Amino acid sequence: MNGNWATTWVEGTSADLVADAHALGVLKASPRMVTSWVEDGLLANPEPRKTSAHGSDPRVFPPEQRELFTRLLAARERSPLGRIPQRSLIRVVLYLWLMDDTIVLTPQARRAWRTHARATGQTTAVRRSENVRAIVEQVAHPSATARQRRIAQVVLTEGERTGRMDIERLTTVLTDLASPWPVQPGSPRIERARPGPFGPVSVQHHIVMWKARQQAIRRLRHEEIDETELDRVRAVYRPMWADYKARRPTMAASGAGEFTAYFAEPDTMEGRAIEAVDAFVSTLAGELGLIEAASHAAETARLRLAR
Repeated sequence: MNGNWATTWVEGTSADLVADAHALGVLKASPRMVTSWVEDGLLANPEPRKTSAHGSDPRVFPPEQRELFTRLLAARERSPLGRIPQRSLIRVVLYLWLMDDTIVLTPQARRAWRTHARATGQTTAVRRSENVRAIVEQVAHPSATARQRRIAQVVLTEGERTGRMDIERLTTVLTDLASPWPVQPGSPRIERARPGPFGPVSVQHHIVMWKARQQAIRRLRHEEIDETELDRVRAVYRPMWADYKARRPTMAASGAGEFTAYFAEPDTMEGRAIEAVDAFVSTLAGELGLIEAASHAAETARLRLAR
């Protein structure tokens, strides 16, 4: 949403928004398209404007929403990809809600979160396979066998495809993948943790965060989180995110190797939106108690495996 526009924005009807789109060269824009954007959370509900004792004019969008519609359209049309996917536009709307109280209000954001959650995980089989391979390579010890890698890929792929996670099965296959050494009788199992930007990262940490975030996304998808709760979690998120952003230049400068890039700030709106939205989902999972519940389940599975 960068750029300075000379337009002084005023409220507008659906027909006005369609005219704005046509002026940008988006000739396929229609009232139905505007309605679809409202349903998906890209736009707020238009507001009634009563003008007489016997009726009212068509509902209107406030100036901020009319500007938002035009800017999102303009960004989509000038994308080098030919057309920015809707999920990218949704993330920008959510980013605006996270950072500002005046453009995107929470009723609109709740619908946008639902749309975002419905799109999460919807990808091609090829992309799913690529994601799974990346996870396996991230977790696997160099000594892990081809069979251990293949089993992990099968279990992860099934979880990605169905959206269901078997914590006990996942704990077994990922622990074998990360720590592929035989357990010696009478000795505790040696479990390897990978180095991370904030310290060693165990297999259990990966599983806990995947499970907790998956459950948070499910609740957003079904609109099980009301506006009051979204506002409460946003109030928790904002100072935490602001503190991280203030510290990240120092963390990047003091990092080493791959972790220096980890703390680098994205240079595009979409990049900033992606990381801010992802961070909010993790905060939401923590505030809803989902991380604690997943931690308990993962630890129970780990202890069973250690027996």
